[in-house]
Order: sequence, then C-alpha cells, then structure tokens
Amino acid sequence: MESIQPAPNGTRYEGYDVNLALWQALAADRVNRLEVEDTFAMGDRAYIPWRFHFGDGGSVRGATLIRVRDGRIVEALSYAKAPGQSTPLPE
Repeated sequence: MESIQPAPNGTRYEGYDVNLALWQALAADRVNRLEVEDTFAMGDRAYIPWRFHFGDGGSVRGATLIRVRDGRIVEALSYAKAPGQSTPLPE
C-alpha cells in the first residue's frame, strides 16, 4: 500500500503484517476517522473515494485505487487533495 503522506509520494507499506497493523491502528483511532463515500468495483480493480476527518474538525478528501488477485488485495494506492493554491486552468 502507498499512503498519502508524506507528499508527494507517500509511504510504501509492504507485506501482510505491516498492512494489517496499519489498518488496525486506523480502526482503533478514536480522534480521527475515515468516511468511505462510495465504492466502485470492476473486475480486479476498485475505486474508493473517501474523506478523512481530523479531530480538530478539519478534513481532507481522497481516493484509494485497489487491485485484487485471488480474493486478496495486492495493491492499494491512496491519493488526496492537498490544501494550498490551485493550479490555474487554461482559458
């Protein structure tokens, strides 16, 4: 799995035990929370848009792209909208 932090490339987590510990810590967090907004699956791929709510009331939106093989997640790439100045669009 590749997480959204630190930007721009995130952190890569490899292996079952490491990923299990990461998701268990996220599920046990009582200050912040992850809200899944939708799930779309097609074949061996899934798209999951989400919003991560911080304990201070702020939030960030993002999405995770999942690839499955033999009923197991083999890849999860997470991306988030970053705060800051937006890129100007062409006229």
